[in-house]
Amino acid sequence: MKKSVKEHGLAKVLLVNLLLVVVLTWIIPTGSYGTGAEFTEGTLQRIGLIHIFYGLTYAVQNFSIQIIYLIFVGIFYGVVSKTDGYKNLVSKIAKFGKGKEIGFAVVISLIIALLTSMLTYSFAVVMFIPFLIHVLRKMNFSKLSAFISTFGAMFVGMVGATFGTDGGVALVTYLTYGGSDVTLTTELLMKFGILLLTFIVYSFFNIRYLKKSLNNKEEKENDDELLLEDASNKKARMWPFIVIMIVLLVFAILGFVDWSNNFDLEIFEDFHEWFMDIAIGKFKIFDAIIGTQLDSMSYQLTGAFGTWYLFTYSIIIAIVTLVASLISRVKVNEFIENAYDGIKKMIRPICLIILSYMVFVILYWAPIMPTIINALGKLSGSFNIFVTSLQAIVGSIFNSDLGFLSYNLSYLLGSFADKEANIVYLIYLTMYGLVSFVTPISMFLIFGLSYLNIPYKKWLSYIWKFVVAMLVILLIIFTLLTFI
Repeated sequence: MKKSVKEHGLAKVLLVNLLLVVVLTWIIPTGSYGTGAEFTEGTLQRIGLIHIFYGLTYAVQNFSIQIIYLIFVGIFYGVVSKTDGYKNLVSKIAKFGKGKEIGFAVVISLIIALLTSMLTYSFAVVMFIPFLIHVLRKMNFSKLSAFISTFGAMFVGMVGATFGTDGGVALVTYLTYGGSDVTLTTELLMKFGILLLTFIVYSFFNIRYLKKSLNNKEEKENDDELLLEDASNKKARMWPFIVIMIVLLVFAILGFVDWSNNFDLEIFEDFHEWFMDIAIGKFKIFDAIIGTQLDSMSYQLTGAFGTWYLFTYSIIIAIVTLVASLISRVKVNEFIENAYDGIKKMIRPICLIILSYMVFVILYWAPIMPTIINALGKLSGSFNIFVTSLQAIVGSIFNSDLGFLSYNLSYLLGSFADKEANIVYLIYLTMYGLVSFVTPISMFLIFGLSYLNIPYKKWLSYIWKFVVAMLVILLIIFTLLTFI
């Protein structure tokens, strides 16, 4: 009975959160901001039973690209984790890390935080986390310790978002709707400073916990699928899987770093145009094979490096999975069975993410957040970093998508100018990342906890001190920026 409660604890938390938002739509009227940050109160848009059930369909439909991507990630690890070459690679790296577990975990966290901070799609980082978890579990890390060093590090990168994260890009885009001239390079040095500071504070708590966890034999769990068995063939080749992981990492960096806008590098766009124009006569070879924009499409599917979508990367994952299975001589029946096992591992996390995404759907249909933010804004007659931070926190708690929150508040946030505009930008960017550590609708939090089967309460009991400490530090930083 207790095991069942733990396994379904995340679902219960999400259902309570969903119910709370539904109830709020019966109490709080909708609202919107217009030109000059003028607020207009709307009417009550009560969410009923039919909306909830349709919202599930709507959530699946609008989250389909991410769902397909996670399925491909599941298939990849379902297939490769059964091969001796991959198992030998995991064992080799784990053996290398033995005796220096804490330093190893800190380095892993730093890499993940940097990738999350730089890449335009945070979901791309998820591709590498199961591999790192396999290694950490092989090194006798507990599941919570593995989560802290991987998924937790993603939130560090979100707090210190520099050029990347989908939410940061959207925030800048929608701020310009409100008249702001903020760009991704605004306060860039400060953002890197916040990233470094957040990582240092996070590592302080991480190291303290790891020292206790690694010495606590009672905390070692040996009953989960993420603890790989040793390879039956110790001589199975590792190098193909080393190459595969490097290829996946290189494509993630090339595809999801905005080289043109962030670094003024046009080389990848020029290369893409040249490559797609290679032709025999009038027949464009790669344009036809890879696929290009059809007349009925409004956008280009196969963009240059730096402009990729998740489904583009999903194709790379699918190709690499097939290559790995051929190299390892996986039979067709084994491939199908292992792929199915990988998909099954993803089913529960995907279902919970969809449930969390339904909160976004409800707030999309009944935009009550502007009304709440406007009410909070009345706590101060002028710009106030504490009130603005409170608004950002409340908005982020109920929004799994910073882009949508930015869209709702674009005329308000974009109305600030000069120093105030920069501070508001930093506040919403960092507070969204900080809240992602704890909010029940944080997609990566829900995905990671479900993937490792970690109770939500257990994570909160660990992370709350860090969140409070970082909140105080960030408020001090914003105060100094305001008065210096």
